Amino acid sequence: MKHKINIQFFLVLLLGLWMLQGQAQTLHEVVLTVDAIKPNSEANLSFSAGSTTTVIEKATGKRFAIWADVGDSVLWKAKAAGESQVPVHVVGVNYRSGPRIFSSNTLTGKSTVKATIIRGGKEDYVYELQYSLGSDTKLYQVTAVIKTKK
Repeated sequence: MKHKINIQFFLVLLLGLWMLQGQAQTLHEVVLTVDAIKPNSEANLSFSAGSTTTVIEKATGKRFAIWADVGDSVLWKAKAAGESQVPVHVVGVNYRSGPRIFSSNTLTGKSTVKATIIRGGKEDYVYELQYSLGSDTKLYQVTAVIKTKK
């Protein structure tokens, strides 16, 4: 009888852990790679995303779109292309069009920006990613998209 209770408890515990894992939210790492010599040239920009992220569109420097769910977090990072040692800082994410999926129209950071998606929508969330190079205060920008699943 004692073994039967232990097995039932173990099975219930496994089922609970499986359900929690199925509801776990995803962290989407979006990385902008910038040519430090021509930092605002579309031909010299590229985006990439981590293995947990579905990339819908990937056109160098022009359009980059990912899928995300409500409750997921997005972490924007940047790096210099090639062997350049110039640090690239993501300093802001600004809303441009579509549903406002984050808690604010403007998200800021010092070298990365992270935010959690609080609502979805049928249209694309279009945003402008702002970045700077090294200690230079000049801001550069590139536009990208997030599509949310309902």
